[in-house]
Amino acid sequence: MTSDGQEKGRLADLLLQASPSVYPASLAQQRLWFLHQLEGRSTAYNVHLGLWLRGPLDLTVLQSSFREIVHRHDSLRTAFRLERGNLQQVVSPSCSAEIPVTDLTSVADPTAEAYQLARHEIEKPFDLSKAPLFRVRLFRVTVLDHVFLCTMHHIVTDAWSIRIFAKELALLYKDLSRGQTSSLPPLPIRYGDFAEWQLEWFHTDRVQQQLAYWKNKLEGAPALLELPTDVPRPPAQTFEGAIAVAPISSDLIAGINNVAIRCQATPFMVQLAAFKILLYRYAKQEDVLVGIPVAGRDHVETEGLIGFFVNTLVLRDDLSGNARFVDLVAQVRETMLGAFSNVDVPFEKIVQALQPERNLSYNPLFQVMFATLKSAVRSHEFGDLIAFPYVVSQETSVFDLSLTLIEDVDQKWWAQIEYNTNLFTEEHIRRMLSDYTSVLEGVVSVPEDRILTLPLPSMPGPVDTLNLPSADKQRKDNEKRAPSLAATGKASERQSKPVDAEQKLLVEIWKQVLGLREVGIRDSFFDLGGHSLMAVRLMAEIREVTGRQIPVSAIFRAPTIAALAPLLRENTVSHSDPILVPLKDGDGIAPFFAIAAPGVETFGLSLLANHLGTDQSVYKVQGSAPLVQGRPFTKNELRVLAQECVAAMRSVQPHGPYCLGGMCEGVVIAQEIILELESRHEEVGVFAIFDTWVLENSQIRVLWAVNYYRQRLQIFRSLPRQVRLATAKRFVERLFLKDGKPGNTLDSGWDRTYWPGEEFCEPQFQAPVLLFKRARQPYYYVRDPQMGWGVRSAGGVEICELNSAHHEILRLPQIGIIGKTLAGRLQAIRDGGVRRPPASSALETH
Repeated sequence: MTSDGQEKGRLADLLLQASPSVYPASLAQQRLWFLHQLEGRSTAYNVHLGLWLRGPLDLTVLQSSFREIVHRHDSLRTAFRLERGNLQQVVSPSCSAEIPVTDLTSVADPTAEAYQLARHEIEKPFDLSKAPLFRVRLFRVTVLDHVFLCTMHHIVTDAWSIRIFAKELALLYKDLSRGQTSSLPPLPIRYGDFAEWQLEWFHTDRVQQQLAYWKNKLEGAPALLELPTDVPRPPAQTFEGAIAVAPISSDLIAGINNVAIRCQATPFMVQLAAFKILLYRYAKQEDVLVGIPVAGRDHVETEGLIGFFVNTLVLRDDLSGNARFVDLVAQVRETMLGAFSNVDVPFEKIVQALQPERNLSYNPLFQVMFATLKSAVRSHEFGDLIAFPYVVSQETSVFDLSLTLIEDVDQKWWAQIEYNTNLFTEEHIRRMLSDYTSVLEGVVSVPEDRILTLPLPSMPGPVDTLNLPSADKQRKDNEKRAPSLAATGKASERQSKPVDAEQKLLVEIWKQVLGLREVGIRDSFFDLGGHSLMAVRLMAEIREVTGRQIPVSAIFRAPTIAALAPLLRENTVSHSDPILVPLKDGDGIAPFFAIAAPGVETFGLSLLANHLGTDQSVYKVQGSAPLVQGRPFTKNELRVLAQECVAAMRSVQPHGPYCLGGMCEGVVIAQEIILELESRHEEVGVFAIFDTWVLENSQIRVLWAVNYYRQRLQIFRSLPRQVRLATAKRFVERLFLKDGKPGNTLDSGWDRTYWPGEEFCEPQFQAPVLLFKRARQPYYYVRDPQMGWGVRSAGGVEICELNSAHHEILRLPQIGIIGKTLAGRLQAIRDGGVRRPPASSALETH
């Protein structure tokens, strides 16, 4: 058994060896690299450090400081490649570390523009085969205000590393701006040294004993924490997400600390126990598994490195029996102590050892994460500047939901839930935040309370029992099922011989990749010892032999040769149309096509699909073009998008009548699709429009300007005083031209789109319109109950009014009304009649 002294000696000895530019990837990097291959060009694992720097910035010093950090940390110069089934880190001796500067001082609203550009920056994916895996930008907002943004892929960094980055950048800027050399001590090892050591260390007896602990602890655990969702779980994880945040008072934090002392626990244990109660009450499952991140830096030599060290521990607790909260904290404490005593096993190896049922729709072992952290910026000091955290909201979520308690630079606390928007609505998550705060308040007030009597605002009244089977019974049931599943995998008996050319070819490839002498066509790839990196190698071998590009996800959908061969034979895996996504299976008669602009969130359309009847087929149609922001679509872009969408729609419905609809920019694209279909003499049965005006000549210009400046004023009032003065100066300069005429308040083509002039001709189409609209429309629109569509549709406009805000149209409860009304129209079309309303009709809905 290796002693701690020998382990540290091994790390130190690596310094005396030659430093190669190629290292094995760490175990955590291997899993993240595999997920990147599985998900394609996803941004789910992009992370960023943002700083608002106020004061006279020395750009040369900032550039030199950043260059020094890139030179200092190998991870920032690393790319990845797969060599003979082994993933390697390739460290470049140098790479470009220039900071491009975008000057926004001449923009009408530089603060808003900087944020939009930052959002765009963090939403661009990385190619893991090309270094560096970071992007850096500097936005000049005013002469004395700059935004520094560095976006990185998680495979080369983690939350601890982000804090190192922020701290070192501030120290270097201070040193170099004073004409001094760097005061940072040299790093004792490189990240690649750690990866080599970790791979050796994993094969020691101590780690194998820890692995046995985890297998025993998690064996038979439920595969999924079944929290109530607002829509059915999609067949594959989407990683589309959002964030909701709520403050936590200092009094409540002090109370949590007091309860922790009383329970001989840490505040983290108290907060986690409260969260597990919330999950138990929501999911009605007593066997609750939650993931927590741990730093993964058990050796002092790793504490100053930027790199991907973080590990994940899965904490399993039994909440049966309506225990007192103080007793639950004691259980959570013992669970955590056991986990931290066996912390050396990477999560990836636990998954590999347990071999849970593979399912693309959720994360293995746990789907909910809990963490507490301090903001990356721990001081406002940045040389002679003042630094503030600059946070850009990301629209991704790696898990179903993650609750993080954050202490900011000013020692204020916040509860943040990052959630998957294809599972939960914002209203649902905000209710959960409120319930969590209530649980914390309850346990602080009476720590001896039973966990079922703690107050939840969304579940009024005390609950004596949830009438559930005990966690012990659930565990035994899971254990009973587990052998039968394994037996099913192993009972393939390998007597199933290949019967056609595709199966014979795949058998030979599998034997080569898995290193086996025999493989049956009904043997699961994973039961035979296959894992994530092998899956990538398997698909590479298939591509090499057949020339067909098959996504890694195919092996999860079809893990046997018998299932994979038909996909290969029919060449259906690699040619699925990404523009057309089924939202709900039905009978295929007159499907409804929900049109969305490229790159936008489509949660509301998914929600709508589940309210259109059991037999109704629904497809999302979303073009493959990049997201368009800050300007309207050009005519050519609309034409290309429409042709793309029509081709995709006709692949499942060759001829009309077509039924389609959309909201906002989706309506603009849908109108172009209708014009394209009707030019081909195809019939459109219904054009459903969700609270969207025609773009052209629908707004009263003067009133629009009043609304525009009112919104700008609201933003202006929220800015710091110095920024307000600079903004006011630019506003006065631009409000009037030199000849005294008002300046143009719109650019980027919106002015010509909203008010195109007398030469504009209204588009004309035959499709009848079913218009769902708010009863009260904004004051700056023209007085037209048909929202401009009456003069365009020869088929007439039927109106359904809703008491709702615009952004809530495709949310509950309005979605139920819309679904029922639209389903009725679609059923009439499915029955063979295209109903055309009179020129103007209305349905009043309350």
